[in-house]
Amino acid sequence: MHKALDSNEIEQLRQFRFATKLESSELSIELNRLKDETELLRYLENFGPHIGSPNLKVTSSVFIKRYAFLAVIYFHAFTTWNKKLDVSFDNLILQTKNEEGNWLPTFYFKDMGVIEVTEDRSSRRDEVLKKLFSDNIHILINLLSKVTKQSKRILWENISIYIFWLYETVLSNSDDAQLRNRAKEDFNYIVHEAPGSLFGDHTTNPLKSFYRNKRYLQHLQEEVRVRNTCCLSYLLMGRKKYCKSCPLICNKK
Repeated sequence: MHKALDSNEIEQLRQFRFATKLESSELSIELNRLKDETELLRYLENFGPHIGSPNLKVTSSVFIKRYAFLAVIYFHAFTTWNKKLDVSFDNLILQTKNEEGNWLPTFYFKDMGVIEVTEDRSSRRDEVLKKLFSDNIHILINLLSKVTKQSKRILWENISIYIFWLYETVLSNSDDAQLRNRAKEDFNYIVHEAPGSLFGDHTTNPLKSFYRNKRYLQHLQEEVRVRNTCCLSYLLMGRKKYCKSCPLICNKK
C-alpha cells in the first residue's frame, strides 16, 4: 500500500541526511546521471578538490562512505516503520551546500511516498534488500571501481560500517522492545543470512566478511571493530588523522 512519510518520520530521517527541500549547488546532481561513466568521472574530478583529495581512488572511497547514508535512511525506515522508500536512481538527487571541507551530502527524494511492508514481511525483505543493493549500490560501486580503479572491497566496507552502526548503535538503543527485536532480526539477515544474489552478481554476501568481533584497544580505552581495509580518508588534505577503527593504526597497537 502506498503512503507518505508523516512529519515525525521525516524529522527522524533528517538526522541521517534526508533532505526535505531542494538546494542547488555545483555538487548537487540527479543520481541517474552518475550511471554514465563520463558523467561520474567528471563529478568525481570536480568533487575531489572540494574535499582535498589527492587522487581519484581517495575521492571514490570518501564519496561512497558518505553515500552509505542512503542505506541508513532506507533501513531505518524499513526496520522502524516497515516502510520501503523508492531508492531508484531516477528518484534521487544527491545534493550538498557550497561549503569547503567536510563533505556531508543530503538525499532528496523526488517522490517521498513509501510502500508498507507489514504482511509476509520476511519474504518481502529480500525485495527490500534487492532494491537497495542490486539496483543501486552494486551498480554504483562497480562504476566507481571501473573509472577510478579503486578496490570494490574498500567501497563495500565503507557501506557496511554504517549499516553496522545503524543497527548496533541507533536501533539497538531504542526504548521500544519490539523494535529492538525486529532490528536484531533484520540485522542478522542483512549481514549474515542474505544470499549474495541480492547484492548484485555476488556469489556470497559482501557485507558478511566485514563483520568481526570488536576488540578492546588500550590506546582508545574502548572496544572497536577494526576494519579490514583502510578507507584512505587520512590522505585528505588537512585531515592528518586516521579513523579510530583504521587497520593501519589498530593492528600496530
